[in-house]
Amino acid sequence: MNNKRFVLQSLIHHWRINLTVALGVAAATAVLTGALLIGDSMRGSLRALTLGRLGLIDEVLVTPNFFRQELVKELETSEAFQQELYQQATAAILFPQGTLESSADDGEAKNINVASNILVLGINEQFWSFGQTEREQSIQPAEDQIVLNQPLADELDVKVGDTVTLRLPNDKQVNADSPLGSQDDRIRSIPRLTVSEIIPAEDLGRFSLASSQQVSLNAYVNLSFLQDELDQEGRANAILVSGGQIDSPPDEVASSILQKSLKPTIDDLGLLITDVILQWEAEDGASDDHVVIQYHSLSSVKMMLDDATVKLADNALGDDAQHVLTYLANAMMKVPDGESPSVVGGVVEEKREPEIFGEIVPYSMITAIDSKEGLGPLLNAEHQPVLIGDDEVVINSWLAEDLGISLGDYLRIDYFEPETTHGQTIERWIDLKVVEIFSITEPRRPYSRRRKALFNQPPTLLNDPDLTPEVPGVTDQESINDWDLPFATVNRIRGQDDNYWNNYRTTPKAFVSLNLGRKLWGSRFGNHTTIRVPFSDKQAVAEKLQDTISRSGDTLDMKFISVKRDGLKAAAGSTPFDGLFLGLSLFVIASALMLIVVLFKLGIQQRASQLGVLLAIGITKKQVSKLLIYEALVVSAVGAAFGIIIGIAYGKLMLTGLSTWWVDAVITSFLTFHITFRSLAIGYLLGVLISAATIAWTIRKISNLTARQLLAGNSDHVVFAIASKIRQRKISVALILFVLGMILAVVAALPDMGSSLGSEGQAGAFVGAGFLVLTALLLRIRTLLQGGWNTNTVRRINMPLSWLASRNAGRNPGRSTLTIGLMATASFLIIAMGAFKLAPSENGRGGFTYWGLSSMPVYENLAQQDLLTSVFEKNDADQLTAETILCLRYKPGDDASCSNVFQAARPRVLGVPQTFISYFDNATTPFRWGANTASAEQAANPWHVLDSVDTAHHGTKEDPVPVVIDKNTAMYSLKLYGGMEQLFDVTYEDGHTVHFKVVGLLANSILQGSLLVGEQDFKQLFPHISGYRYFLATGQESEGTIRSILENRFRDQGLDMQSTQSLLEELLAVQNTYISAFQSLGALGLLLGTFGLATVQLRSILERRGELALMKATGFSPGRLVKMVLCENIVLLCTGLVTGVLAAMFAVLPHILFAEASPPGGDLFVMLMIILVVGVISGLLAVRATLRAPLIPALRGE
Repeated sequence: MNNKRFVLQSLIHHWRINLTVALGVAAATAVLTGALLIGDSMRGSLRALTLGRLGLIDEVLVTPNFFRQELVKELETSEAFQQELYQQATAAILFPQGTLESSADDGEAKNINVASNILVLGINEQFWSFGQTEREQSIQPAEDQIVLNQPLADELDVKVGDTVTLRLPNDKQVNADSPLGSQDDRIRSIPRLTVSEIIPAEDLGRFSLASSQQVSLNAYVNLSFLQDELDQEGRANAILVSGGQIDSPPDEVASSILQKSLKPTIDDLGLLITDVILQWEAEDGASDDHVVIQYHSLSSVKMMLDDATVKLADNALGDDAQHVLTYLANAMMKVPDGESPSVVGGVVEEKREPEIFGEIVPYSMITAIDSKEGLGPLLNAEHQPVLIGDDEVVINSWLAEDLGISLGDYLRIDYFEPETTHGQTIERWIDLKVVEIFSITEPRRPYSRRRKALFNQPPTLLNDPDLTPEVPGVTDQESINDWDLPFATVNRIRGQDDNYWNNYRTTPKAFVSLNLGRKLWGSRFGNHTTIRVPFSDKQAVAEKLQDTISRSGDTLDMKFISVKRDGLKAAAGSTPFDGLFLGLSLFVIASALMLIVVLFKLGIQQRASQLGVLLAIGITKKQVSKLLIYEALVVSAVGAAFGIIIGIAYGKLMLTGLSTWWVDAVITSFLTFHITFRSLAIGYLLGVLISAATIAWTIRKISNLTARQLLAGNSDHVVFAIASKIRQRKISVALILFVLGMILAVVAALPDMGSSLGSEGQAGAFVGAGFLVLTALLLRIRTLLQGGWNTNTVRRINMPLSWLASRNAGRNPGRSTLTIGLMATASFLIIAMGAFKLAPSENGRGGFTYWGLSSMPVYENLAQQDLLTSVFEKNDADQLTAETILCLRYKPGDDASCSNVFQAARPRVLGVPQTFISYFDNATTPFRWGANTASAEQAANPWHVLDSVDTAHHGTKEDPVPVVIDKNTAMYSLKLYGGMEQLFDVTYEDGHTVHFKVVGLLANSILQGSLLVGEQDFKQLFPHISGYRYFLATGQESEGTIRSILENRFRDQGLDMQSTQSLLEELLAVQNTYISAFQSLGALGLLLGTFGLATVQLRSILERRGELALMKATGFSPGRLVKMVLCENIVLLCTGLVTGVLAAMFAVLPHILFAEASPPGGDLFVMLMIILVVGVISGLLAVRATLRAPLIPALRGE
């Protein structure tokens, strides 16, 4: 008989046992395949979400400035479109943070619903062509109409035909954090918009720039209508570009070509070039005007020129560029006689009184400039520039006469610091020595709103009001008394001050060096107000700037974001779910493999005599082993094929659980099942190879048996005692494994060492530690079984049945050990996972009751109690004084918490002010820290690692920005495993890369998902972001008073206060839900263990039928025999459960001591009792069925 035929006949003849082995193989393969399919489904679902929300949109450009809508048409004729890399583009107005309000009158009270942080899109009909949904009729909103997606409509409780009010940020020329920038009128309301359509949150109905599985709240408005409302006719702030393919975005080369194809004009960049001509008419009536000076002035619609724009202008214009910084002086006065001047200056602490300082000139322009030949403005008699020292000042003749100042006197200048502190202005003063007094010419006809002043005498170079940029509400007013200033005027405006305004407008009264001006009035918004260029051709100057932009590729803030390519990259997920499920399925796979060993051994025992015959007739052990291996390969192949089918069902079941019972793990139900041939092939091959290797190892152990032993029916070593040396060796091995397991558990638990392993590495270390400890315990149990247990101890308790059960359990040590191992793995997984469930704590909330995020900023730092009365009504302010409100700056970005399964590329950033840090000096319930770099002085309040320093960090490799992160954000989302002082970088939308240094890790806090940096560093990194948008507040949640006060006061800003308890529960529910899912794997292992236990019990009874029949014949009652056999079952079952519990406790103990694991609760032990009961019942059924067999055939061995 050839090998193939023998294997085939053997498979058929022993089909029952082969089927059970194949089922064991199927179980192992199913778990492997299911884990891989879960990973495929997660990635596939995230990819589908990305493609769904973006449709055909591949690239998006969003700028802080509005540009010409014609720029889109110019782009469509560029190289990127001519090469057919992109197919179409459309202009849009996009506001990522808007507020929508609805109201309903129920007859008793008016209910107002507010949805904040909504995505507002001003779009045209072309926008909808980027989607994948074919619509029979247009849903494009008309004027005065708005389209909402379903989640937003549900949030507002509105339907089609209802009216809503839209609120958007009203961008101003001057930043609100500047003392010259108004903090009022920063919100533009568009009332009475009619809801024309409510669309499902799918396709472009869930359009979003953020990679998140959570649905965006979207509102769509007619583009031309929104342009009219915003006074931006024919302009937009966003461009949406499509490559024409849904799932194949253009590559990086195409994106680079698209960026180079963008040719914004100076106007598109928010820059202005104006011609300045200073001239006069001679009194003799000559018709020709006399020009004193003419030049071009480069300025910004934001009043300040940022450093990037100045650098661009310098590259384009070279030495022709003359930098100017003009600032508002609150007051100028002569330093009183007898008072020592100070060039250092200080803070103005009281109002200036004329009785002390004499004449005080209020609210005047002062210019910092380094004069140049030809441009001036300060030229001596030889027309050479006058240089000013950093402790000197040059004034005009009007100021000198008004104050009675002579050369050598000191001029005191009061001014606001260029940036407010927590929304409050700080006024400072400085004394400067007057080194020159330049004359200024009075015009024959003063200025008016529509015409310039008329000179009939030559004006000087100082007669130049264009040194001051245009500021609406100031430079366009008829009188200085009409100025619309963002602060209250303190200094009295005199008649001569208004006369100066009429004659000279914004002409500066004093000049300082550019270096001093930058030092005093330069800020994060910029260090210059204008750049002067010698007069030539305005168009030529613009072309120089345009050519520099084209050559450098630097389009300032106008940069495309590859939203689809970035989104697909983020769809890889923050966690490799296949690896995670595989790692935590290790014990289930081990259970399946142990079951395979048990079943295969039972099969060998069943055919032991047949194998003995083969050896007796001359077939070698090697040949017999080969036959058995061939047979095992076939069984493994068939079982693995069946396991693939079960694995698909298992994967679908787990995904169903993640979408229903365990939906908290992924926040929202979005998962769909995805199958890839790669995962099926890997799962099948791994299932076959692992199972076949396990069976081959079993065969090798059995191949040591002789033909005589096999013919006698002994297919396993039944040893009741082993040599002391061998026993000692096995005990040593078990001890080594136990020690290694505990070391690995400690490494995984220690905060610094564990975090360095990473989330997957830490989970792997824990699983590995548990596996080693469990293996050590099982080895020790096997040694005890081989030694016949300590039966004398059992005998002393006067329980004969227990003594017999213990003896019988040790008759086959290998089989009993495997059976115990099956139950131990299941109980280990259930107990160990349960220890890592987290409960919300006061420290996780930092002692706060509410948290909130507004759509638009609040400019006052509400942590300062003295500001409350100026912000709130008196009654509200009185209630708030007993509470704490902390405000943080907010940079929108990706949610890097464990709630977001997408990989975060640009995490949101919170700017931590000093008031926040100081609060925790005496806080009763501070946040809990996992690790930090605080010094001994800072140890009581580690937030001091973010203390403001004299100079902000620049965010370079050499000078990284200190950052505090929640440890879950660091490990799971950002993959930061280096612990304290680890460096990492983030590249933001505008292309600049910031380097951060980890200086603190919070433990399970409500602040996870964000990067927390000091406020000074925040302002340095994001200079154009003003005010506060993130809030934490104390208060009684049951009363809700604080929440109502804050939401009502800042309703227009879209402030939505929510419970910190609910937030923390949601964040912790992610981990807890995963643990519940993994405990279900323990239930699967339990099923395998119960099946293995019942199988072993049945086989044991069948082997001992003759022995049991003899005991029955000698007087043992059937009930007593049942009790004895059941006692054997209970011994194995209890030993398995206790072993699993001990292994879990040893593996978890370091995490309880060093991390945040908690001892298992009583519910888990209840579960173990249920397991015990189920095991006893299944064993009882098997025993009763077997012992019903007739007595005589059993005695004959039939």
